[in-house]
Amino acid sequence: MGIQSTDYGPAAWVPANSSNYTASSRESSYPINYIVIHTMQGSYAGSISWFQNAAAGTSAHYLLRSSDGAVTQMVRDKDVAWHAGNWTYNTQSIGLEHEGYVDNASWYTDAMYRSSAALVRHLCDKYGIPKTRNNIIGHNQVPGATHTDPGPNWNWTYYMQLVTGTTTPPSWSTIVDNTTAGRFTASANWGTSSYSSQRYGADYRYADPVAASDAAWYKVNIPATATYRVEAWYPAVAGYNTTTPYIVVTSNGNQTVTVNQTANGGGWRSLGTFTLTAGDTNKVGISRWSGSTGYVIADAIRITRV
Repeated sequence: MGIQSTDYGPAAWVPANSSNYTASSRESSYPINYIVIHTMQGSYAGSISWFQNAAAGTSAHYLLRSSDGAVTQMVRDKDVAWHAGNWTYNTQSIGLEHEGYVDNASWYTDAMYRSSAALVRHLCDKYGIPKTRNNIIGHNQVPGATHTDPGPNWNWTYYMQLVTGTTTPPSWSTIVDNTTAGRFTASANWGTSSYSSQRYGADYRYADPVAASDAAWYKVNIPATATYRVEAWYPAVAGYNTTTPYIVVTSNGNQTVTVNQTANGGGWRSLGTFTLTAGDTNKVGISRWSGSTGYVIADAIRITRV
């Protein structure tokens, strides 16, 4: 186990090169009034290495890892890190760098949000910083800033709820039907039917099973990388398929769940809980590649954060 921080117990201590910050004696020399939120535009390990390089000319007090929220401190709270691009703000702030890239929401994991918020709560309580968006700011809000981080994918509403302790994980749910505009795609091989009254909405799609990857897809905008329950709705008819493959696109790759579409229709049936990655992409597919006879059905899916 490495050296632990004396400023913040959960953090590891890996000092930045002394050429990359200004030694000081805050809060005697300067008041600490702000927390500045950054995105690394790179990796956790790479940023730690860079701040140890005398040529970097930059640093931050704390760095947070995407996968699990691990924290490394590299500049003591009392010292002035060079992170904000504004000397006045550098002297009065503590900088937090978060692993990832501003244009890729999947880096902003729930684990990192929660770890970062816990650190910010600690710093605010320790230094009397108000837990408001006037004092907890993005790098883009620093006067004269040329950076855009943490960017539009950073969920400030959720983050501040975590900082102020006013939230549990947000409830979120969405339904995508085969008729939802821009959210469902299937080839011309999939027909449309309203035969069964167990359908969700006006109709549903059907196709013969075939040894080919001609899947129907549901596109979902997942708000944050976290755990979600995935459910399917289909009409159950005696002649439908008994081994319909549902494909769930998880953070660890595609997982297939086989469903008997001759039973338990006309309601939401759970396919399981999965870690889904943030972003607006195809998340659930229904494949025609079944070893059974009978139509494969694509009706509706529901995804709910748990």
